[in-house]
Order: sequence, then structure tokens, then C-alpha cells
Amino acid sequence: MHKSIGAIEFRSISKGIEVADFMVKKSEVEIIFFKMVCPGKFIVIICGNEDATKEAVNFGIELGENTIVDSFIVNAVHEDIIDGLKNKYKKGIQGAYGIMETASICSGIKALDRMLKNANVSVVKIQTAFLIGGKFVFIVSGEVSDIEDGMKVAKVAINENKIVNIAIIPSPDPMIIAMLT
Repeated sequence: MHKSIGAIEFRSISKGIEVADFMVKKSEVEIIFFKMVCPGKFIVIICGNEDATKEAVNFGIELGENTIVDSFIVNAVHEDIIDGLKNKYKKGIQGAYGIMETASICSGIKALDRMLKNANVSVVKIQTAFLIGGKFVFIVSGEVSDIEDGMKVAKVAINENKIVNIAIIPSPDPMIIAMLT
């Protein structure tokens, strides 16, 4: 089933929690990520059908006023993103590793969704904002050429100044793989 996801990142933790409560009461959506993140921000990510997600995010933006840092809606989101946000990953993924680090969660998810829809790669890990200064890091695996193609597509999906760094490891050492999985 293709779901939509939407997110709002707040500079006020208390306002973020309050608005999230209103969002789920207003629309038939599920909270898939609800966290205080560094540095002193709050993010809520919801999923549901396209109309409900749009309604909830737009309502949240209206209520959040000047406390909103960023927001997004992705329709027909790749299912690996929802699983990754719930810390559910496929086991035994092999190949080269591609790592993208973005300045915000919202931009990172948009880039990852575009990559997963356009390149033959698998999600190894998603790291969101907590203890990493509000950044978003994702690691994918696949053939080097697929990762390179995916990174090109991901870069186009977001503002380039939101990208902190991109790394490709053609043959990750087993110790690195063990630490990341």
C-alpha cells in the first residue's frame, strides 16, 4: 500500500508536542516518528493516505506559526523509509555503501525517497538528528554505479546547501559493516 508521509520540524519542543496532538486529532494519520532532537528542536512525522496527510501537515503548519523550522509531504513514499524510521531494516545487505549527510531531517528524507525510487539501492541505516546536531544521515547499499546514480538524483531533490557531505565506500570493511548494522 502506498502511503504518504508528512513532517514538521519545530524550534519549540512544547509547541511541537501540542501541534502533533492537534494533527492526529484532526486527521486519520499515524505517528511514525515523534522525538525531541538536537539542538533543542522537535519533529513529528506522520503517515496516512494523501489527503489525510496533507490536511494534518497543513493544519500543523497553521498552528505552529513562527516555531516551524521545516516541513514536507512525500506522496507514495518508499516503504523502506517508513521501516527505517521505525528501526526496521533488511538483514544481510551487501555491496558498496553510500552515505549522505544532510543539515535537516526533512531534506534528508526527501533526498532518500528520490534515491530509493530511482536507483537500485537498499537502506542499511537511517540516523535522525538525535545527538548529531539536528542532521539526518542515511546509508544505502548496492553496486557502486547504482549508488553514484542514486546520489545524483538525491542531490537534485533538495537544496544543495542542505547537503553536508556524501561518501561512497566501494568495499566496506566487515568491521564497519558490523558497526553500522
